Amino acid sequence: MNASGSAIVLSLFLGWCMLPASSHEQTEFGTIEGQVRFTGIVPPPKKIMTNDGTTLLHNDLVVDPKTKGLRHVVVVLENAPAQSKAKKEDAVLVDQRDMVFLPRVVAIRNGQKVRFENNDLCNHSVIASSTKSANQFNIVAASNQPYVHVFEPQKHPVQIGCSFHPWMLAWIYVVPHPWFAVTDAQGKFRIERIPSGKYSVWLRHADSGLQERQQVHVEAGKTAKSKIEWPKANDGQPVRSK
Repeated sequence: MNASGSAIVLSLFLGWCMLPASSHEQTEFGTIEGQVRFTGIVPPPKKIMTNDGTTLLHNDLVVDPKTKGLRHVVVVLENAPAQSKAKKEDAVLVDQRDMVFLPRVVAIRNGQKVRFENNDLCNHSVIASSTKSANQFNIVAASNQPYVHVFEPQKHPVQIGCSFHPWMLAWIYVVPHPWFAVTDAQGKFRIERIPSGKYSVWLRHADSGLQERQQVHVEAGKTAKSKIEWPKANDGQPVRSK
């Protein structure tokens, strides 16, 4: 190739590299966004009496009164290919505050650390229940003594509890790829940079046991819409940890 031809090739290459990132992404990736709504009758909150006589109000179904959006639903691309462990993601905080775990539901990528803290004035413990030994532990969580753990991926969530306060509960989903989300206060979710293809999307609400699968076709440069409506709770049995 002569000098003139080389200059043309180099110019074309540099021009492609200077295109906005969105131009490249449109050739390979798409997005899924949607909303999960609970349209049935929301039961009244449960009254929980704590050790010091304080009363807590708790409802397994956290529903936005205006939109009927259901919070704490985890959305996972079930058949997406497994990826290497996360290395640079920040640790996710699960706090023990006001006698509850905050947040109640967490989804993380394989390799991502979870930092457990106790910001109450009393002692707590952290019990991780799973059939996978790497995801099992039982430690005392004193104030100002955080505990960090790296969980292994598993299909069902790891159940987190406190031996001193049996009403305290949280769920940790450990996913072997980055294509997942947790619904917000309006029941909305969005998963970006998904390789084009057909996917089985699994939506799960651990506290109630509500779950559903949807088949979604992700096209390059486009956003696939998902709408889920659950008219009633099931038998009340939560998703089991496995």
